[in-house]
Amino acid sequence: MRKLHTYILYGIILLGCFSCKKEDDLIPNAPQPNLFAPAEGATDPTSQLRRKFYEETGVYLLFTDTLKNEYYGTDVYGNPLYTTELLDLSYGINSSALWKFGFEYLSDYGKQQSAVELLKKQILPVLPKNYYPYSFLLIDNLIAYTWWSEEGATDGYWDSGSDQDFYFGTRAMAINISMLENEGEAFAKRILNRLIRDYYLTAEKLQEFYAPGNNYYGKYIYDFWSEEDFLRATGILAYYYDGWEEFEVYGSESDLVKYLEFILDGSEEDFKAEYADYPLVLKKYDMLKQLLVEGGFAV
Repeated sequence: MRKLHTYILYGIILLGCFSCKKEDDLIPNAPQPNLFAPAEGATDPTSQLRRKFYEETGVYLLFTDTLKNEYYGTDVYGNPLYTTELLDLSYGINSSALWKFGFEYLSDYGKQQSAVELLKKQILPVLPKNYYPYSFLLIDNLIAYTWWSEEGATDGYWDSGSDQDFYFGTRAMAINISMLENEGEAFAKRILNRLIRDYYLTAEKLQEFYAPGNNYYGKYIYDFWSEEDFLRATGILAYYYDGWEEFEVYGSESDLVKYLEFILDGSEEDFKAEYADYPLVLKKYDMLKQLLVEGGFAV
């Protein structure tokens, strides 16, 4: 029995030696190139512009949705073959929306350079750095197409498309430079508003903000004699009052939008003067503004 234990021990040691030898022989794969960065050693003006932007911001810069298009040979008929990888702007693990995009690219280096300067002047100043995207895709025009189908149908169709101002994607944020040139500050404010509502202000953060009006959002109510009573009791700004007894209270999202408009586009002094007699309204205003400050938003 003792000899049997000894043989088993020797066997385990030998297996361990072979296992170590096998691991030592493993050869790692060659590192894959970063398709979002300019090609290593590229010295053309566009590559230098993209490289400098990354050094300044830590964000990759793209002017096309084609990340790779490399020739690798020919088919049996002599036609060239390429390996291609696209950005896939709408890519997302949890995405259920059926979208696709068309792009009109900036035609030359001069337009690319002007687009970058516009991005730095109008967009970057309103974005907290911790909300910078992985990359910016700057194009002359962004066209969004939506897939339509009847409920339960197995087929459908793409619509004719429409101009889109910007799109927050997992891999890139696309910006329609033609629209940005025409709209400037208003364009930047839309980006900021979308970022705050869709990405920063989670349900958990807004729980206290919504609490006073939770029993009223999205309803017709007859519980108050006047607008003054309604505002003091609920702090809700998104509603319609018929002047007699009925209040049509809009959804909680509409209330948030209303407060954000005052904070982002208006004067705090004017707002507090207008609602000086409504402590709950002022409390909700201060609460929301503090959340934005804590998130790094310049308000």
